[in-house]
Amino acid sequence: MDDETVGRPGSGDTSSVAGVGRADIHLHTNLGDGWISPARLVQIATDRQLAVIAVTDHDHVEGARRVEELLARRDSPVQMITGVEVSTRQGHLLGLFVERAPRPLRPVEESIDAIKEQGGLVVVPHPLGTLVPSLSRRKIDALLTAGYEIDGIEIYNPSPANASRRDAVRAANEEWGLAEIGASDAHFWQHVGAGYTRFAGSTPDDLRRAILDRTGRAGGQEHRPARLNPAAYVAQCAWSWFVDPPRRMIRRHRASRSEHQVRRG
Repeated sequence: MDDETVGRPGSGDTSSVAGVGRADIHLHTNLGDGWISPARLVQIATDRQLAVIAVTDHDHVEGARRVEELLARRDSPVQMITGVEVSTRQGHLLGLFVERAPRPLRPVEESIDAIKEQGGLVVVPHPLGTLVPSLSRRKIDALLTAGYEIDGIEIYNPSPANASRRDAVRAANEEWGLAEIGASDAHFWQHVGAGYTRFAGSTPDDLRRAILDRTGRAGGQEHRPARLNPAAYVAQCAWSWFVDPPRRMIRRHRASRSEHQVRRG
């Protein structure tokens, strides 16, 4: 499956290879630190003919639940994976096929275990990055040496967090042998599908199999992602720094209180 065989994201084209699906499994909504409403995300993913998406807001699955509800109501052909981007002490981590978000700000080892206990898959987003909290090569080496199961790694992520380290990540993965993941890390609707994973089939189960079998391929690098006004990025960063963190704290407090009430009951 060569890059040229897959239509440009957002152009309305689909893969010219029969039986090949495109999945964007790193997406953020405005229930997290993104600027994409769940309804807009459903619309864009449908228009861009993505087979599978995963909503991966930071440390909660509320955005994923909302998008899932809207997809069902719209009867969209897009299928969804519940995901989460976990804030660990050593960097961010994606959990796919999860039911709940692991507690944040724990060692990455505990976060991997929490994802695996749910039957989820572990993907390293924007590896080796310096602009956002990311796992270093030394840490990934140590995790693999210690036997922690990492399923995939973002080979292509069009965000600035990944661009400068892309060649180093590809070289490192020749040793690691992890599943190749392409994903947009979209915080704006214009970037949905700008990075994607190509896989045989069209369903979440097909994608899961491709990740486990290491048969998927990262796509998107053949086209430059949409450029936005710099003011949009500044505004989104402010949202990420000043609006989303307090909401996460409120969510954690509510979850902790609910757990305490369950234990008392």
